Amino acid sequence: MKRLQHSKNFFLLLICFITYPSFCYSSENTQFNYISTAIQSVITADEHPYLNKRIFLAYKKIVDDLYFFSPQHLLWLNKDDLNNQNIMAVLKLISTAKQSGLEEEHYNLSLLLTQWQQLKNQPESSFNQLATLDIAISINLFHFLSDLHFGRINPLSLAFNFVPNKNSSKFVPLILNAIQTNEIDKLANKVEPHHPIYRSLKTALLNYRQLNATPYPNKIRYISSIHVGETAPQIIAIRQQLKHLGIQTSYKNTASCLFDDNLLNSIKTFQIHHGLMDDGVIGRETIKALNIPLSKRIQQIELAMERFRWLPKIQTDSLVIVNIPAFQLWAYNTRDTNSSNVLNMKVIVGESVKSKSPVFTADMYYVEFSPYWNIPKSITIEEILPKLEENALYLEQQNMELVTGFHNNEIPVLYTEDSITQLKNGLLKIRQRPGEKNALGKVKFIFPNKHNVYLHDTPSQELFNKPKRDLSHGCIRVEKPTELASFLLESKPGWNQKETLKAMQLQQPKQVRLKKPIPVIIFYSTALAIKDKIYFYNDIYDYDAKLNQALIKHSNRQKAHFSTLLSSN
Repeated sequence: MKRLQHSKNFFLLLICFITYPSFCYSSENTQFNYISTAIQSVITADEHPYLNKRIFLAYKKIVDDLYFFSPQHLLWLNKDDLNNQNIMAVLKLISTAKQSGLEEEHYNLSLLLTQWQQLKNQPESSFNQLATLDIAISINLFHFLSDLHFGRINPLSLAFNFVPNKNSSKFVPLILNAIQTNEIDKLANKVEPHHPIYRSLKTALLNYRQLNATPYPNKIRYISSIHVGETAPQIIAIRQQLKHLGIQTSYKNTASCLFDDNLLNSIKTFQIHHGLMDDGVIGRETIKALNIPLSKRIQQIELAMERFRWLPKIQTDSLVIVNIPAFQLWAYNTRDTNSSNVLNMKVIVGESVKSKSPVFTADMYYVEFSPYWNIPKSITIEEILPKLEENALYLEQQNMELVTGFHNNEIPVLYTEDSITQLKNGLLKIRQRPGEKNALGKVKFIFPNKHNVYLHDTPSQELFNKPKRDLSHGCIRVEKPTELASFLLESKPGWNQKETLKAMQLQQPKQVRLKKPIPVIIFYSTALAIKDKIYFYNDIYDYDAKLNQALIKHSNRQKAHFSTLLSSN
C-alpha cells in the first residue's frame, strides 16, 4: 500500500491493470523484497551517483511509476544473468541516437556501459548496485525518448509559439509493453514524429553523413556569371561538386570546360533544391550554395528534425502549412497518401529586419471574400500619415476611408482638419475598401491569433517572381488564392470552384465559415525532405543560428555533467 500511495497515479494504475495485468503481480519471495527495498532507496534519495541531479529529479516520479508496474522490479538487469537481452537491447537502442540527430553521450551511454562492465567483473553484485544501475538506465531511456518525441529545446524560448506539453508518463506503458513483447528496439520509432517529412529528413541525414565521409571538392571561385554555351575553367569543378551530391552522375567529357545542356539541367535541379531561382545561370548565389560544406547541410537537417518534434499532433484531416524560409505553402488532406493531391504555392512572408512573420499554429475558421484592409496603427503612423500630410487626397486616391472601428458595417467618417491628430491619438483608423487596389486582394483567410496574422491575396502578383520574398508587414500573401479557397471550402455544401470564382468578384465583404476548423501551421525550417528529395533554404531570420547556439549550450552542459560523473566513477 505504501508503494501505491507513493505512485499517486490511479489512472495509470487502471490502464496497466487492464492492458498489462502480468505487470501488476509479483512473487512474495525474499529476493523480491530485497530488490524492492533497494529500488525504493535509490528512487527516494536526493541524488543519483550516475545521473545529473536535474535529470534525476525530473524523471524520478515517472520512473517510480515504471517500477511499480514491473513484474520483477529490475527491468534491465538480472542478478543471475548480467548479459540478459533487456540490457543489451536498451543500450543498443540508446546507441542509435545519432541516427535521429541526437548524441548518445547525452544519455550517458559510455558511463552505463562502464558500470555494467564493472558489475559483470565483480564476483557478487549487491541488490543496491543492481538497482542503482537499473534505474540509471531507465531514466536515461526516458530522457532519450523524451528528446526524440518532444525535442531538446523549449520552442517558446526561441520565439516559436508552440506550447510544449512534456508529459513523459505516456512512455511508461510503451516501455512495459516493449519489455513484455521483446520489442525494445522499436521504441524510438514509436515515439518519433510520424510526419512523412520528418521520416524523409532522417533518411537524408544518413545520406548526407555518408557523403560527408568522403572528401568534398575544393571551393569554386566566382569570377562572373556563366551561361549555357559558354566556357569557363570552373566548369570542371562544378561538375565534380554536382557528381558528389548525386545530382549529375555521368559526363561525356569530364575535362570539358563547356557549359553544355547536360550541365544546364543539373544546375537547374541544384537551384530548385537550394531555394534559388532556377534560371540555369551559374551566378554568384549558385556558386555560394555549391561551396557550402556538407557539414552545414547536415546541421540544417538536424535543426529541421528538432523543430518537427515541436509541432503539435494534428488530429484533423486537412492541413495548411507555410514554411517561411522556403516562401512556400502546402495544403493537403493528411489521410491522402497521393502526393499529387497536395496544393503547393509560393508565398510572401514578413520582412526579415523589422516585420518577421511569427511562428505559431492556429485553426482557420472562415474565408472572407472582398475584404476590407484594416490598416494597423503602426503602418498608419509610419507610412500613411506622412503621405497624407503632403497630399490631402491620398486616402481617396488609394480607395481608403476613415472609420472609428474595424467592423464591416462601420460607417466612414469624413476627413477634416482634425483627422490627422485623431489618427495619431488612435481615435480614428484607416481601412482600404474592397476593389482592385486593395492590398489584401480578393480574399483573406482567417485563423484568429494574438499576432493578428492571416493569409491573403495580393494585387502585386509580380512579386512572386522574386526568389527572395520576405516583403510583407508580417501577414502572408499567397500566390494562388482561388485554389486555396476552393481547397478550404470543398467539403462545405453548396460550394465548388464555380461558386468560389463568383465570390471572388464581389464588391462587398462576404464571410464564409468553413465546415470545420482547419489547422494552419506557420513554420520555419531551412531543410525539407519530400520522399527522396531534399531541399535547403537560406536562414532569412537567423533562427538556425539561434537554435544551433541553444543546442550547443545544451550539449556543453550535458557533456560537463557527463565528464564529472565519469571521472567520479
